[in-house]
Amino acid sequence: MTGSVRALSSQQQLLERLLHLARLDHELALVSGPKGAGKSTLATLLTQQSELLTPVVLDARLITSQKVFREALLEQWFAGAIFDAGDPLSDSVNRLLPAAPGKRLLVVDNAQWLTDAQLQELAEMSLALPSAQRPFMVLMGLSSWASGVRTLLQELQMPVLELEVPELSEEDKLQLCSLRDSAPAAGQLASMHYPGDLVVSTEPSMKTPEYRQWLEQKPVKILLTGLIIVGLGVIVSALLGKDEAPPAQVAQPFQAESLPEPPAGPVTADTLPVTPAAEEQGEALVSDWPVEPLPESPRVTTQVAESPQDTSKERVVIDDEVVSQLMQRKTVQAASKQAQSAPAAQPAAGQPAALSRQPAGHYTLQLMASRDKNALNQLMTRHNLSPAWVYSRNLNGQPWYVLVHGDFASAEQARAAVGRLPAELRAAKPWPKPFGQVQKEATP
Repeated sequence: MTGSVRALSSQQQLLERLLHLARLDHELALVSGPKGAGKSTLATLLTQQSELLTPVVLDARLITSQKVFREALLEQWFAGAIFDAGDPLSDSVNRLLPAAPGKRLLVVDNAQWLTDAQLQELAEMSLALPSAQRPFMVLMGLSSWASGVRTLLQELQMPVLELEVPELSEEDKLQLCSLRDSAPAAGQLASMHYPGDLVVSTEPSMKTPEYRQWLEQKPVKILLTGLIIVGLGVIVSALLGKDEAPPAQVAQPFQAESLPEPPAGPVTADTLPVTPAAEEQGEALVSDWPVEPLPESPRVTTQVAESPQDTSKERVVIDDEVVSQLMQRKTVQAASKQAQSAPAAQPAAGQPAALSRQPAGHYTLQLMASRDKNALNQLMTRHNLSPAWVYSRNLNGQPWYVLVHGDFASAEQARAAVGRLPAELRAAKPWPKPFGQVQKEATP
């Protein structure tokens, strides 16, 4: 009995046996018992009363990885020593032990949470040390766990002694009730087998359910936290999305289309189909602005100036209507001259003239497609793309604008040029496209 931790008579017998084994050359003992048998109290008493060096108690529920397991043990066994948690436990202990020799004690509570790899590393570490330096290890866990662990350790040639926590004696039961200042109810002593049974009967709210042990695992906590964050993000995005206008779509909506075979011959303006509506539209591109005739003679009035210096002069005033018509005629004439100076052959609506002159068998790179033409033009300007074109096409009855860049003799050359594009453009996954297909898409 040390401090506030007190051993019952049944626990004291097991404690004395473990202390005796620690003084011998024994290496490992399994202490099993049901939940509430007092194994944690026994672990504390054993480390307090042991004469071995640096006794350590590890709670296996808190060991989340092999690295954490090694750090927790070595930092207590060899305080202040430098080690690499990535090295096997046997290598680190063999290297550090000569500087601080002696037999050590390790008690693992809730040992049913240890993995097979951690158990195997403990066994390999013990077997790699000289007999006098091997630590005394006590693994405390549930009864159902002990039999499987014993088989595993025996396969590793590790000698194992299995002990079981005894049930409470009648004296222990009365002592527990007196410690809690509670008189035992009728039949209560008969149902008490371990200290935890009294805790369950008098403090049912303190019992930890089975699912709580599962939730206390670190990987489960991380997973649940991630799911909660994702759920909150979806809710916030849905709420914010109701008030925000949808951004301009810039994507690759046509990448799923299969690339057609290049046309046999070059595609020219003569080979493109021309509909009657297009001919009528082409004829109506330039027309004269209707001009109202000027009056035969402007209305001219005279007014006598009122300034003292111009008393003998007259001023000519032209009607506002005449001036307006003169200005309008000048504007129409300028527009007509500009239309006459433009090239006679105009490309189809929405298709740059340069696209119709590209060899149909060559390839270009489709960079992006968007419903916003200005966004593509800004992208082309920002990255100084040359040559580059933006043409329009329809997809499911909706107008889209497509940005293409480069002139390549083959699809392989076009794919090789993708690696030289800026990261922003490579992220859109550009893909080769024959100019023949581009010219066909851009034709209204």
